[in-house]
Amino acid sequence: MPRLPQTGDRPEIPGLGTLALEDCLHEYPGKRRIFRARLADGRVVVAKFYLGRIAQWAEWRRGARGARRLEAAGVPAPALHHAGYCPQYRAWLLVLDLVEADTPWPPPGGDPGHEAHARLLTTLAEHHRAGVVQNDLNWLNFIPRDGKLYAIDGDRVRQRGAALGRRAALRHLQRLYASKTRVPEARIREGFRRYHELRGWDASEAELERFLRALRHARVRHARRVAHRAARGWKHYPRFRSDDLGIIHDRRSITREQAGEIARQLYAAGELPETPANNELRARRIDAPWQTLPALLRPALTRRVARRVWSHALTLRRLGLAVPRPVAVVAADCGMIWLVQEAIPDMHPLTDGGPPPGPEAAETLWAGLRDYGIRFRGRDPRMLGSDGRNLWILDPLPLAFARPRARGFLRAAQHDREWLLRVGEAR
Repeated sequence: MPRLPQTGDRPEIPGLGTLALEDCLHEYPGKRRIFRARLADGRVVVAKFYLGRIAQWAEWRRGARGARRLEAAGVPAPALHHAGYCPQYRAWLLVLDLVEADTPWPPPGGDPGHEAHARLLTTLAEHHRAGVVQNDLNWLNFIPRDGKLYAIDGDRVRQRGAALGRRAALRHLQRLYASKTRVPEARIREGFRRYHELRGWDASEAELERFLRALRHARVRHARRVAHRAARGWKHYPRFRSDDLGIIHDRRSITREQAGEIARQLYAAGELPETPANNELRARRIDAPWQTLPALLRPALTRRVARRVWSHALTLRRLGLAVPRPVAVVAADCGMIWLVQEAIPDMHPLTDGGPPPGPEAAETLWAGLRDYGIRFRGRDPRMLGSDGRNLWILDPLPLAFARPRARGFLRAAQHDREWLLRVGEAR
């Protein structure tokens, strides 16, 4: 097995000389290692190693082609010094200029703030005038430097023969906001008008409202697509099996060992293990009506529904709706499912009594669900919780996604509103 590139290595690169690897900036296990490095003449660069002669060739080729496109278009981007194969590690290599942020980045929280938002729109307009389309709009693919945003990742960059027209440009602007689901609507309205000013176009209120309606649909599609990938064990959400238990967990919150211990304890006793770390978690049993089916079918159906629970919870969280953050989902082959969530202070299920949230909280939750075309398939108060101020969705499984403007959905949404007002009112 080839040795992986390590800090302190000094490989010889044709045309560049010695490349001294100083610090590992990022690692995508089994796929990519990115280093801060230094050339023989003292220049500081970034060395991206794509691990695998065959497996990562396509990724490396896209990265090299995108870097060349950005450089040729004249937009702020690091210069490409080398793109080729490194036989010492059996890895493909890109060497680019290092661009270091001169202001805090990425923007903290959901709202990027006026300055970062304006800078991003200016960069997007500049790209569009140059015919460049960056399809991966992650904050970390841009670095602020000298009042500009440098595009540092060309993996998903496309080049048009001319500047983007109005329809294509607004479609790409919609893609930006669809991936930034926590950017508030007020900021989006500001951005829509600002982008039109940058391109010298007029913007009417009717166009803005159409853009917002289309954006809500796009946000749901994007959130569901990301959540489906997470349910298959993508990126921060690995899945594994422990005996007869299938587990998906958020590795940013709990380790694999903690997730396995939680799963085994839930299966044995129906409760979380007694540890200080688990005091901030709550586990909820998800009803499994398929337990009466033949034993041969239960494992597959249980795993499928557990993935749906996980996917729905992540989708609703990404859309900014009131759902406790999901930490893990556990599926037992016998047909039992538990959803482990972060605990909300003073929160209790509606069926446990306590102060109800009132009609304002019910209206807020309903409005969010209505805007994104989400309805209840079953109206059971046990799926809801209250902290005295807000109404929370504890069990996301009974929710379904529909077309927001469809006549059937509007009728169902009105019934949902009446039910939420009823269960959320003072008793």
